[in-house]
Amino acid sequence: MKITLLFYTFLLFYITGNAQVSINQVDNFEDNTTQNWRIGGAGAASGPINVGNGGPAGSGDNFLQYTSTGTTGAASKMVIFNQNNQWSGDYTSAGVDEITFSVRAETNPLNLRIAFEGAGNKICTTNAVAIPANGSWTTITIPISASDFTLIEGSGDASSTLASVLTMRFLSSSAPTWDAPDIIAAVLQIDNITASTSLSVDDFVPTGEFTISPNPSRNKLNVKLSRYNESLKLEVFDVLGKKVYMGKVANRETTVNVSNWKSGVYLVRISNDNVSQTKRFIKL
Repeated sequence: MKITLLFYTFLLFYITGNAQVSINQVDNFEDNTTQNWRIGGAGAASGPINVGNGGPAGSGDNFLQYTSTGTTGAASKMVIFNQNNQWSGDYTSAGVDEITFSVRAETNPLNLRIAFEGAGNKICTTNAVAIPANGSWTTITIPISASDFTLIEGSGDASSTLASVLTMRFLSSSAPTWDAPDIIAAVLQIDNITASTSLSVDDFVPTGEFTISPNPSRNKLNVKLSRYNESLKLEVFDVLGKKVYMGKVANRETTVNVSNWKSGVYLVRISNDNVSQTKRFIKL
């Protein structure tokens, strides 16, 4: 039993530690880095670069550029990825169901898709977005709800993948894929990659806008919302998934007596019919 608890505790820390994606986060490349976007294999040295001028906003606007060779090796394929960084985590709980970005293609047109890896599965958007090689910046939105994906590998489904994303890819391919993107000589220029939502602002409490304190705590748990929504409910689960508390959020700040709870790690979840948000709480 102790080994099982340790395993679930480790798993919980791992998942919550990597749950970084949040509504309206943006990769705008103004820090002069590639913001963790790269290619794999021995071709990593030929991966994306930060270009300091000529983005969609014009002079002085940085953007990310990747040139695929269309020959051999990792750099031959039009695919870039971000792993265990800002684009990892639970997209469903965060309310992220769209990715919006500015893009420009050169040399050859691209059939752009988004792919995710997580929960032992690999998924790719079923429909591609055609990007002509006309040298013009355009802003596009790719929907990423579960129904927008094709399962490429694994025994799960798109929903479980989106709830536990480890890797996000941009790739060009004529059909949904994970490891067989186009071998093509082309230039992908991309900027302002944004985690977006199609939901109304009234449908959810954005990630980071409910707080718990003190944490850790022996006696009480305070849950504070940035704004009140009467449809929200509060639930707390232990590491084995057993619900130890459930109640309505009566106002912007709710206090729960935890003095009789066992010491350990708990998940605090705020939810309504559309989306849920989860944070980790430690009972001393």
